[in-house]
Amino acid sequence: MTVHTDLLAIAPTANAKNVVQVSGANLPQLMALADQHIADLKILLKQVIALHPSTGGDAANYTALQSLLGELN
Repeated sequence: MTVHTDLLAIAPTANAKNVVQVSGANLPQLMALADQHIADLKILLKQVIALHPSTGGDAANYTALQSLLGELN
């Protein structure tokens, strides 16, 4: 599972929507915003990975960045 697929798997109940709405927020809109932030973070991580050195002392960080990207897909 990834963050994106986990988020898509959440089906807010009517109760959850109502409870969130009492606080002045809209749960489906918040979830859509979270999904958009995932997409934006994927773009940023791809840019960082494209520019980041991948050998020597930087290899572990490069691998970690790739792992993070994988968790978002």
